[in-house]
Formats: sequence, C-alpha cells, structure tokens
Amino acid sequence: MKALYRHLVIAAFAACLTASVSAAPPGKGTGVFKGATTQEEIQKLKKGDRYAVVCMKCKSITMKEVADDKEVAALCHNGGTIHCDGCKKKLTIKHVGPPGKGLDKIEVTIVNAEGEQCMFIVPMTE
Repeated sequence: MKALYRHLVIAAFAACLTASVSAAPPGKGTGVFKGATTQEEIQKLKKGDRYAVVCMKCKSITMKEVADDKEVAALCHNGGTIHCDGCKKKLTIKHVGPPGKGLDKIEVTIVNAEGEQCMFIVPMTE
C-alpha cells in the first residue's frame, strides 16, 4: 500500500512539473505586449521586428515581420488599407485627433466599412 501511495505522489509531482514547462523558444521569454495606438509607436518598428495584427471581428492574431521601412510607413498611412488573413476583409487605416486640437500625437485606428474599430497592431519588441 505504501508503494502505491509513493507512486501516486511521484506521478502527481511529475504532472505538476510537466504542466509548468514553458513552450517559449530558447532565448525568447514570454512577456506582456501592449497595442500601439499612436503613429509614433508604430514608426518605432524596424526591419526584422515582429508585430501582431489582432482582428477583434474574427478574433484572430496574425504574426508578421517588418520587411522594410515602407511597410512601417504603410501601417501608419491615413486612408491606407490592411488585409485580415482571418476574415479575409480589407480594412482602412484612419488617423484620429490631429495635433493642435488638444492632442500631441496622432492616434492610428483600423476600421471596417462601417467605421468601427476592429483591428489593432501590437509590436512584439521588448
């Protein structure tokens, strides 16, 4: 009976250790990343940086890597478009609150055809 109890304790301990193992790639820790809401935050992205495009409509997250500075400029371009790989829709990039009207930074939102914010960008830089 003691042997059975000991095996159960060891199995439970091993299960706890297995459940707490992180699946992060070597050298890459997990972290909390916040969405970029201003043009300045998005323009900090450089070639090779990773970012997530989060669609609130279809609840998908697409990971991308910055290819060049033109891509970063396109993410901030007022009236530009961005494609959601999840719901297959083309969405519009819109600037909100021009400087000089109480705001010192241009806010960037991504809206659907109805004008509702439905997507945001999360830089994956530390």
